[in-house]
Amino acid sequence: MTGRRDQAWLADLADMLTEVDEFLRSPGGHAALDQWYQARGLPGSRAGTLIDWVSFTVLGLREHAGQDPQHS
Repeated sequence: MTGRRDQAWLADLADMLTEVDEFLRSPGGHAALDQWYQARGLPGSRAGTLIDWVSFTVLGLREHAGQDPQHS
């Protein structure tokens, strides 16, 4: 993915995942994710792992889209 359309798509995806990340990091979002995992018999610690994974994915997408990950 190197074209302008691809870069715009990556930037849009990064923006959407940033919103997801912010929600998941909120007290209510994190609690809901913990409950979701526990209801499936999985450890609540997976919630933190997923949140971190989303955050790192956003950084990678912004980098590939040519955006400054610190100022987006």
